[in-house]
Amino acid sequence: MRANVASYLVRHGWQAEQDGVAGQLWALRDTQALGFMDRAEPLILAVPWYIEVDSFEYVSVVSRIARQKQMPVSELSAAVEREFLDGQDYRIADRYLVEQTAMLDGAATVLDSARRLMRAAATTARKPRARIGTGFSNPGDELARRARLSHTRHGSFILPVVMPVPPAEEEPGMTSIKIEPGERGVTRTLATALAALDTVAVRPDRSPRPDDIRDLVQSGVSKELVAAVRSIAVSAGVQAFDATFTWSPGLGEPTNAPRRVVIQDEAAPVLGQVVRQLDQLRAEPDASVTGQIVRIHYVQGDPYGEVAIRTERRNRVVDISVTVDEKTIHKAYEWARDHRAVIARGKIERQPGRPLFVQKPESIGLIDQLFNDTLL
Repeated sequence: MRANVASYLVRHGWQAEQDGVAGQLWALRDTQALGFMDRAEPLILAVPWYIEVDSFEYVSVVSRIARQKQMPVSELSAAVEREFLDGQDYRIADRYLVEQTAMLDGAATVLDSARRLMRAAATTARKPRARIGTGFSNPGDELARRARLSHTRHGSFILPVVMPVPPAEEEPGMTSIKIEPGERGVTRTLATALAALDTVAVRPDRSPRPDDIRDLVQSGVSKELVAAVRSIAVSAGVQAFDATFTWSPGLGEPTNAPRRVVIQDEAAPVLGQVVRQLDQLRAEPDASVTGQIVRIHYVQGDPYGEVAIRTERRNRVVDISVTVDEKTIHKAYEWARDHRAVIARGKIERQPGRPLFVQKPESIGLIDQLFNDTLL
């Protein structure tokens, strides 16, 4: 819990100034914040090295921060606990609520489908695939099992699912690029996949085309994910698939990430068709690579450079080099800085003594812009 406290303090203008045996002294010297409290001298706060939830040390630290923020201790404590949590809120429609209760079958369907969605996204976050079948990723399953059902809010009938996320790690040699934790990748993939599904399969007044289905797969959509969405949409007492996403303040919100996706129950026939199309889609081996940019190599003045995309192949995490032009190099720095997932289309090649590479990519761009009108 100390990492949560430290991250919260940094985001609100505090600085760690002195280390001791038992902890650190933090100071708030921001003149605007101090002026709001009608004081000129800095605030000093002792933060122990080890803090556990509900311990005397935790309550003491949180209480002092709450007084400075002029907010209830319970509210401040909840904010600190959310510092490294990504969230998904699944809502049961109001017209099925009677006397502060919801239909049990509907709530059970939402919970089961939330688990299925998380598991499917954890696999496709590592490698896109149209159908998973029995081929769920073991590392992905380990990440999915870290998700927790959080506290429901009275009267809301929102079932919150949270995913604990660790702080982002910096890639060695690339101090400006932080690697997205796998836990964050699961939630981001799920949000992007659901928004893409809504855009290409539900909103248009036409059946999804083969190219649409392939783009859905690259966005993280799988047969299993669509089937779970359909289960919620058609369940009695639910009326619609309605998911809202919240993001860890400590990690920050992913660029261009969707905040809410709503798919009405009228979309059930289209969703069923997409399930069948995904089930029949043939895999295209070595046709594209998706993932986060972790390294960039470019010499000023050269017409071309290389970016390394971290992805999964045969249950192993690998970096695949992609040759790109100067214009794309400049974009790549922004994509890497913002932790945005990219897709490079082209044949993946291998040569003795060098990593896998794509020499002549047909295209390279952001996955979340395949269906850009929804991802706002």
